[in-house]
Amino acid sequence: MTRLDLDQLSVGRDGFRLGPLDLQARGGELIAVIGPNGAGKTTLLKTLARLIPPLSGTARIETDALCPAAYLPPPGAVAAGFSALHLTALGRAGRRGWSPGLAPADLAAARAALIRLGVGDLADRPFDHLSSGQQQLVLIARLMLQEAAVGLLDEPLALLDPAHATAVEHAVRDLADAGRLIIASTHALSFAARADRVIAVGPDGPVVLQPGEALAPTRMAQLFGVAIAICPCCGQPAFA
Repeated sequence: MTRLDLDQLSVGRDGFRLGPLDLQARGGELIAVIGPNGAGKTTLLKTLARLIPPLSGTARIETDALCPAAYLPPPGAVAAGFSALHLTALGRAGRRGWSPGLAPADLAAARAALIRLGVGDLADRPFDHLSSGQQQLVLIARLMLQEAAVGLLDEPLALLDPAHATAVEHAVRDLADAGRLIIASTHALSFAARADRVIAVGPDGPVVLQPGEALAPTRMAQLFGVAIAICPCCGQPAFA
């Protein structure tokens, strides 16, 4: 079983500091990270991915998986001339060891992941010729093939139309249901409402809450500085 323990973790860079944050999470959870632009959501994810060091405190991942954590950058951050199929198949590179190239099974798994997200027709197109939204779907497909115990997703629903956003959300939930721990930053509050827990990053620092508490109108107003209304039909927050 995968376990993540954050003990008084503070993150930051270039004079910015966020924290401390305490969190105990296990595989099978989907945790959303919400907050305004510049609040430190990406810095938190990159620290958990060990791309930047923490300022203080500790972040421990306990798992039997070969890859402890995988970071999915926000849309537009990856540039590659590979085909969408080849880039997706690289998600299985950890299985290949020192073996050169990709096996037919790798390409078959990649094609299946692309089809699952509704973009199988993009398989042979160069990644850098795709729209930002299409690129995001390809990167989600690659993440599906990685065997990382913890998936750290930076704005996975950004730039997606409603149909593809729904497909990605279902795929992300499936990853959690399969035993992975998924932590995703997002401005899609409806996505956060369906998460298991929410890390709200605001003026008073990061706070771990249940979705109903995190998305309460008063807290939303504190986080984003705008009035929030609750939809009477679905109970989801909406900007008023």
